[in-house]
Amino acid sequence: MMRDMSSSAWLRRGSSIVFDRLTLGPLIGGGALVSMREALGWMNAWPAEPPGNGQTVLVCGIETFLDVMEPAEAQNFLKSRVKPFVQEFQARWDQRGLVFGFGTHERSFELTASDEEVLFIRRDGERVRLSYSLWDGSATMNVARLIRDEQGKSITVGYYVARIS
Repeated sequence: MMRDMSSSAWLRRGSSIVFDRLTLGPLIGGGALVSMREALGWMNAWPAEPPGNGQTVLVCGIETFLDVMEPAEAQNFLKSRVKPFVQEFQARWDQRGLVFGFGTHERSFELTASDEEVLFIRRDGERVRLSYSLWDGSATMNVARLIRDEQGKSITVGYYVARIS
C-alpha cells in the first residue's frame, strides 16, 4: 500500500512528479523553472548553482516527451536519460527538491493494482511505466502519494521518492 505524504519535505529533497495546478503555481513563479531539454543539457555542463537558487527546481515539459515517443522508447528515455539526471541532481544538490511538473490532469496517472507503480496515460491511451522507469524498481516501494487537504478531503497532487540509488 502506497503511503500518503502531506508534508512539504518534497520541496527540499528528493524528486517528485506533480500535476496539481494549485501546488505547481507557487513553484512556477519562483524563478527555478527549466525545460526538460535544458535540464538534460546540464549533464554536459552542470551549473554551479541551481536556477533561482531556491530549495526547489521545477522541470517542465516531460509529458511532451512521453506523448510523442513510442511507449517503449519513452520508458527507455526515462531510464537512460532522465533517471541518470535525477541521480546526478541528488549527488550535486542533495538539499534541493527536484520536481517534474506535468500540465495534465490526475486522470493521466494510474496506479497498478498493487499500488506499487505509477503509470502515465498518454493522450493516445497508451501507458508508460513512469515510476519504474524514472525511479527504478528498488525505489518503487518507496514511492509516496503527495496529498493536500481541500475542505477535509485528501487531493492527490503527485508522487514522490526521497532518494534513488
